[in-house]
Order: sequence, then C-alpha cells, then structure tokens
Amino acid sequence: MKQTVMSKKITGLLAVGALLALTGCETPTETRTVDSRGPDTINTSAINTQDWSNAADQLLASLLSSEALTNAPRTPAILAVDRIINNTSLMIDTDLLIKKIRVGLTQTGKVAVTNTLGLGERAVVASEAAELEEMQSGKKQKTLVPDYTLYAKLIQQTDRNSKLTQNTYSFQMSLVQVKTGLTVWEDEKQITKQTKAKPALGW
Repeated sequence: MKQTVMSKKITGLLAVGALLALTGCETPTETRTVDSRGPDTINTSAINTQDWSNAADQLLASLLSSEALTNAPRTPAILAVDRIINNTSLMIDTDLLIKKIRVGLTQTGKVAVTNTLGLGERAVVASEAAELEEMQSGKKQKTLVPDYTLYAKLIQQTDRNSKLTQNTYSFQMSLVQVKTGLTVWEDEKQITKQTKAKPALGW
C-alpha cells in the first residue's frame, strides 16, 4: 500500500517537472512594426496591404495627371463614390482601396466627396441629418447633385501549369460626368502573383 502511494507521488512530481520544463523551453513571441509598403511585409498569393497601397497610389496619380477634373463646373467638384464590384474569389475589404483614393482626392482641394447620394450606411446617416436640419430650421435643405461619379471593379484571372499558379488581379476605375453620362477618365492597374506548387511526397 505504501509503495503504491509512493509511486503516485513520484509520478505526480515527474508530471509537474515535465510541465515546468516544457513551459521554460517555450520561445517568447516577438512582434515588430514594419512599413506597410516596404519589403518586409508578408507576400501571399492573395492581395495584401502593400498591393492595395500601390494600386491606390497609381490610380490616384493617373486620375490627377489626366486633368479630367480641370473642366469641373465648380471648385471643389462634387464627387459621388459608387460601391466597388468585387469579381474575384477573395473576401476583400474594398474600403482599403477606395478610402485611400477618397482621402487623396479630398486633400488636393479639387474634390469634395458627397455621401448624401452615396450607398450604404453613410448615405442613410447623411439623409437623416438633412431631414433633422430641415425640421429644425423650417427650410428645405438643398441637395448638391454630384458632378462626377467614381466607379471601380476588381477582376481576377487564374492560370495554372504543372509548376505554377498565376493570379492576375485587375483594378479598373472610371470617372463619369453625371451631366453628360460620359466617361472622362478611366484606368486599369494589374498585379500578377505566381505561386510555386509544392513538390509531391515520394513513397
């Protein structure tokens, strides 16, 4: 009986010792801050933060250099941003792209983005704010009709062979003049990523 109790104690002490040894051997995690547009970001077969940033910068530079906003009827021009159509296989937060472009455009002073005729939650909030202002002032609030509407679409094309999978992501964007319905600017930026297939396991 005493031997059984002693064996249990020894077994318990060994288990505790093993647990402490494992805990002591754990490598502490290390976290660092990297430039979201730098070479240290993680590269995957999908779109990452660096890709979004580069595409947004290129599209914004293209739009501003085109002088499409030069003939706007007022300064700043009123711009409505439509939703981005995602025709890729990825779950994409498209606000990452459109928000960067919105910020870049408004900072130029040439564009003011309207939410009253936009889509989604912001449009509802703006509409309710206008109704409240009308009730308090007794004056009907004038809604500014946008001069331009910005449309965008994301497209993915996948090609494969025995060794590689290639994904090409296309960012298409168009600026339409509301009064005429004419497209006054459009551009497309492509990002192509290749992923090497893992070698088959031998037996």
